[in-house]
Amino acid sequence: MAGKKGKNSSKGSHGGPKADVVQDDRLQAIVLTDSFETRFMPLTSEKPRCLLPLANVPLIEYTLEFLAKAGVNEVYLVCSSHASKIDEYIEDSKWNLPWSPFKVTTLMSPEARSVGDAMRDLDNRGIITGDFILVSGDVVTNIEFDKVLEFHKRMHSKDKDHIVTMCLAKASQFHKTRTFEPAAFILDQSNNRCLYYQDIPSSSSKAKTEVEIDSDLLEDVDDFVIRNDLIDCRIDICSPLVPAVFQENFDYQMLRSDFIKGVLTSDLLSKHVYAYVTEEYANRVVSWKTYDTITQDFIGRWCYPLVLDSNVLSDQTYSYESGHIYKERDIMLAQSCKIGKNTAIGSKTKIGEGTTIENSVIGRNCQIGENIVIKNSYVWDNAVIGNNSIIDHCIVASNATLRDNVILNDGCIVGYNVFIDSNMEIPNGTKISGQPVKSMHAHEFGISDDEEETIEEQAKNSRRIITSLAVNLVGPKGIGYVYDSDISDNDEDSSDSGEGANALSYRLEEFYLSDDSISSKTFKSKKKRTMSTNSMYTDREENASELDEDEDFEVEGIETVKRAIENNHDLDTALLELNTLRMSMNVTYHEVRTATVIALLRRVYHFIATQTLAPKQAVTKVFGQWGLLFRRQAFEHEEFLDLMNIIIHQTLAIGFEKPDLVLFSSLSTLYDNDILEEDIIYEWWEQVSTDPAYNDINKLTAKWIEWLKQADEESSEEGDSEDGESETDEETDEE
Repeated sequence: MAGKKGKNSSKGSHGGPKADVVQDDRLQAIVLTDSFETRFMPLTSEKPRCLLPLANVPLIEYTLEFLAKAGVNEVYLVCSSHASKIDEYIEDSKWNLPWSPFKVTTLMSPEARSVGDAMRDLDNRGIITGDFILVSGDVVTNIEFDKVLEFHKRMHSKDKDHIVTMCLAKASQFHKTRTFEPAAFILDQSNNRCLYYQDIPSSSSKAKTEVEIDSDLLEDVDDFVIRNDLIDCRIDICSPLVPAVFQENFDYQMLRSDFIKGVLTSDLLSKHVYAYVTEEYANRVVSWKTYDTITQDFIGRWCYPLVLDSNVLSDQTYSYESGHIYKERDIMLAQSCKIGKNTAIGSKTKIGEGTTIENSVIGRNCQIGENIVIKNSYVWDNAVIGNNSIIDHCIVASNATLRDNVILNDGCIVGYNVFIDSNMEIPNGTKISGQPVKSMHAHEFGISDDEEETIEEQAKNSRRIITSLAVNLVGPKGIGYVYDSDISDNDEDSSDSGEGANALSYRLEEFYLSDDSISSKTFKSKKKRTMSTNSMYTDREENASELDEDEDFEVEGIETVKRAIENNHDLDTALLELNTLRMSMNVTYHEVRTATVIALLRRVYHFIATQTLAPKQAVTKVFGQWGLLFRRQAFEHEEFLDLMNIIIHQTLAIGFEKPDLVLFSSLSTLYDNDILEEDIIYEWWEQVSTDPAYNDINKLTAKWIEWLKQADEESSEEGDSEDGESETDEETDEE
């Protein structure tokens, strides 16, 4: 072995992007149909968010209409959860007809658990040929995209490091959707180049609002402005390098807090992001609050010329009346019923005598009985509402049935196929599903197939308890299960800032703040997580605990690495599983490194104990292949020191017959694979060589480090000698 002075010391996942991609003139669009969140549960347990109706139009239609007007040539729908349902919908839609303005392709990506995963999958497919639009499948906008594209091209021509143009919509101080997912953008006032991005606490949070920025990021900037009045509609124009950057930076999961912030603060990437600020309407349906607000905006014609009576679906027949009232053909209205302002009613719906409806959307083929009051609510297709019922600030999903004299109080969500018996009153904020709900993305939270089956079995065994409890809400003949998110119950409650306003906009946020992302504030207090992001309401605390057994990250992390080794997974797959598990439990990279080291050393022990390999060969085989995982687990100087401390500690803990040989072989193999550098090894050795606890394990390592130092000295002497010979040669030439 020879010393390796001058060896590249770049570590981690912040390598440069791949070579430039040859572009062509086609305008492509990537639509992320999955939000990778669970805010719309339990409804999204049966149907993806992008197919939920907003003003009786599936959400995906608004996005596709925008792309059609933008002149896109190819649209790729990246599908994760409910991928088959999205594919079936597109197959039967107008977008699959020969005269569709663009070609639509659905990309099945069932393993994707974040935007980063989706972008890495996109990069692996190699379908991006030039600048492309990256958009979510829940966007409602009337933006003139030509202006955005012109701005993007102008900035790109001036700045060779330009990589992304973000489209941001200016919001008034009191715009209701502004308060959701607030963020601060620091922009160069001269050209709108984004200098820094940071999430900020919501207005209802008691957390202090402050923005910290490295002064180096403001170098050569004359004037800058801090904007927190911008709605991030997640319409981006990206260069073909964007997927490659996600590929090279495996720890990037979120689009803004990881990718954009990482690009802006990285010295290695040196790429620039620009912001196009528009005053046109652009928003995303990311919560019940925004669902309600955007629906009312759309009914109020804020998104003109995209309006309900433009009939974006081929079979729609809406006409517009004063007071923002929309009616389809073939509806039956009793003479004494009252249809108030801001209301839409779908075809074949029947509304009985004495019924009042205002500020609401009623779907198709609904049966609305007599003397009913429906205000500020959303009733989807094929729903049945019995006589004398009251629905206030609620959602009633398709095929749900409410018998006579049912009262839905503020913020209730009634799921698909729920049946509520007569004379029942549902408390504020109750969410009822037609069947027990389990997590849509079990593997996202590190749950194995066996664990999923266990959860299902527990759910079946608990069904009697659930049904008996649900009877209190849906009645003796009713069908329905109370849905409860176990994360939300642990989240901090938001304040009642919306008192006096539409409670579907404000009060429901108290119940859905839980599902903010894969990582949750809840997990900061303890390094464990329950078996699923979603739990069923069983029998208060004692029975609920049966479904919420905590599991330690170390156990699951070790099993993840063990499974990767035994099944010979590729490194990227193993890293993805580990990183997803890390984020779901919100643990540090120290704990990831610990679990990985234990799993590798146990594999070495297995080879030695079964006499499959000798100790040195076993370590070389395991650490030579799987030690590369540490390139994505250690990034800073101190983290590599921590890695070596973990290795020496766990080597002793496992109890090898020859621990000194295992330690030496482990470190030398990581050194040979460019994981460890000499200067870090020397610094670590100064710390542990004098510790008597390691006397029996350090003998071979001490000789190896001494040899390394000698190799370095010899290398330096050879370099000095060569310099001296060169000088002598020059003198001889002069003579």
